[in-house]
Amino acid sequence: MPAISVIIPVYKVERYLDACVASVAGQTFADLEILLVDDGSPDACPGMCDAWAQKDPRIRVIHRQNGGLSAARNTGIAAATGEFLTFLDADDTLEPDTLQRAYAAQQAHNADLVIINLVYVDETGRPLAKPDFTILHDEVLEEDGVWQRYFALGEQRVYYAIACSKLIRARVFQDLRFRPGKRYEDQFLMPQLLHRCGTIVCLAYPGYRYLQHSGSIMAQGSSRNYLDRSEFLLEWCDYFAAKGDFLRAEGLLNDAIQNLSEKHRFDLSTPAQRARYRAACRGCAAAYDALARRTGQTSMRLRAALLRLGLPVYLAFLHSRQ
Repeated sequence: MPAISVIIPVYKVERYLDACVASVAGQTFADLEILLVDDGSPDACPGMCDAWAQKDPRIRVIHRQNGGLSAARNTGIAAATGEFLTFLDADDTLEPDTLQRAYAAQQAHNADLVIINLVYVDETGRPLAKPDFTILHDEVLEEDGVWQRYFALGEQRVYYAIACSKLIRARVFQDLRFRPGKRYEDQFLMPQLLHRCGTIVCLAYPGYRYLQHSGSIMAQGSSRNYLDRSEFLLEWCDYFAAKGDFLRAEGLLNDAIQNLSEKHRFDLSTPAQRARYRAACRGCAAAYDALARRTGQTSMRLRAALLRLGLPVYLAFLHSRQ
């Protein structure tokens, strides 16, 4: 059994793939298996993956029909044999000693999760000044401590949220998978991932080089433009309500409502998208109903009732209180 399985989904990244795989194959920590999951890439990537497997016996290639990033990662999880998993996007790279440092930190603290610091780079490899992740420092936390850091930060909160730049005990994924077909799939996973981890080590060392280019998800505009954001906020609301953190839950719910009120942001040109939007609006009413039952607050029952009448009615109510 290798110590670490590195899972790399591959799709339309022929320009970046060699540098990515080379950065893993050249790690100072060698007890690895490297899983290249070809997600039905229509370019030269499948052949490039096979060529890498010929060069390095630690590399295995899985060719599958295109199903998206989450599905490719899930395929890698199912095939992995390592004690720990790490995810790497095929346009990113690791510093040579990244996995050595992460594994040493895991061993020192018997951690379930090690978070590796990152640096944004442009297509020339030049580090970008923003976000500034140098404000982060080495520390050992539990789940609640991670959430405190996450909500206290601004653009640096991606350090905690993304699935890449993590070393994760494989058994955490025994009943956990990425949500297929979702944008910002990392946020859908984050609460359950953290909940399954006891000791969490956070590293200041910027070992993950996170490429920013026109084709990356980070470059595709504000998350507020996609219904996925409101959907994961509603799930986070339920998660924190179940933990008894009703203040945090209501704050997340109000974020979802505010996002949905910006209806012009969304592409609602298809029946499926319109149905998703309506479902999210109904989800807000249901979430306030659930909070009202848990807290006994009459004001929450009123808000739930107004939301059931429709988001415009609820927004008019809020406007009347200003």
